[in-house]
This record gives sequence, C-alpha cells and structure tokens, in this order.
Amino acid sequence: MTICLIVALSACIGVAAGLLGAGTSILTVLLLVHVARLPISSAIATSLVVVAAMSVVALVPYSRARAVMWRAGAAFSASSMIGAFVGGRVSAWLPARALLAIFATTMVGAAIAMLWSPRAPSGECARGARRVLAVAAAGLPLGGLTGMVGLGGGFAVLPLLVLFTSTPIPSAVGTTLLVVTMNTLAGLAGHFPHAAVQWRLAAGLSVVGSAGSLVGARLSKRIDARVLRRGFAAVMLATAFALLVGTR
Repeated sequence: MTICLIVALSACIGVAAGLLGAGTSILTVLLLVHVARLPISSAIATSLVVVAAMSVVALVPYSRARAVMWRAGAAFSASSMIGAFVGGRVSAWLPARALLAIFATTMVGAAIAMLWSPRAPSGECARGARRVLAVAAAGLPLGGLTGMVGLGGGFAVLPLLVLFTSTPIPSAVGTTLLVVTMNTLAGLAGHFPHAAVQWRLAAGLSVVGSAGSLVGARLSKRIDARVLRRGFAAVMLATAFALLVGTR
C-alpha cells in the first residue's frame, strides 16, 4: 500500500514539474521523509537524483519548442552550481533538526514567491548583460539552499527570470527546468561523501516522475499555471507551519 502511494505521489510531482518547473523538489523531500520514512539527510540526497531526472526529461519538450533561454539559464546555473556543491558539503555538519528547520523556513519563502504571479512581458525579451549578471548573482545563495536542504530553487528562478530578463512565462518555465537540473546535480555531488542515496528508490521514482513530467509539459498549454502555483503555495505554507511546530 505504501509503495503504491509513493508511486502515485511521485507521478503527481512529475506532472507538477512539467507544468510549473518549480516546487517539485520540496514535495519530493516531503514524500521521502514522511511516506518513504527516510532520514532527512538521505531523503535530501535521494530527492536530488529524482528531481534532476524529472527536470531533464521535462526540459526536452521545452527545448524542442525553443522555449529555453540558454544564455540566462547558463549564467544562473554557473553561480548556483557552486553554491549547491558547497551547500551539500555544509549539510553534513548540521543536525537533522536544523536541516528540517531550514527546510521549513525556506518553504515559507518559496510559498510567498509562488503566490506572486508574474505577468508575461510585452515586447521582446531583454537580454542585456547587466540583467543576466543580476540573475547570476542571485544563483549563489539559491544554490546553497539547493545543496543544503534539497531545494531545486525553481520557486525563485521563475520570478527572477521574468523580473530581470523579461522572459515570457513559457520560456521562463523551460529555463527554470534547466537551472534546476544543473543545481540538483551539483548539490548531489556535494552530498556524495556523506549522504546515503537510496538508488533503487530514486530510480523507481525517477521513471514514474519523468513520465509524469512529460504529461505536465503537454498540459502546460491548457492549464492556467497561476492557479496551480497558488494551490501549491497554500499547501507549502500549511506544511511548513506543521514542520516548524514539530521541530520545537
């Protein structure tokens, strides 16, 4: 029964990855901790494998549709990968209660970011070097959170891309998936020396979640992502509150 529940929830997370490009790493960690009953350190490392696989598969249809801003994504990824690797190493020094508290606090920030519905910009995308550098500068601390507590960072990447580079929302989702893929891989590298990845579980969830992400990418043209983002934000706020109360 538990395995069926894990598989079903993983498929739903994959669909969300294809639709939103954000929030799925948070849900994956919660799934592994509260349903699969993994220790927080192992859940974080395992989730990085699953989210990386789901993100790269969901990225393919956006890439084919030319809905990925490679320059902005590369700039963001370059700095955030450094932060993700360092964050992964630092997490080894933190107790489980501290990791849970940081995770829950970051969920509150993610929920607030997702409640903001970015508007599609008018005119051509601004690709100025200064704006790309501004996005890249934000990648370092965001990457640190990725490596430390397993957050892909898509909740912040999406609005930053829209705000600083005037990226249309569909392209922002595709670019976010690129950044999340690179972030999670770098974070996983930082976890390798000290965290046990549950490879069999990660492989199973990756297959199911990746299939779901393809479905989500197809549905993204038919479903209002803003409504889904608000729903995810409400769920994350409630869950973050429960986690913060539980860590006291």
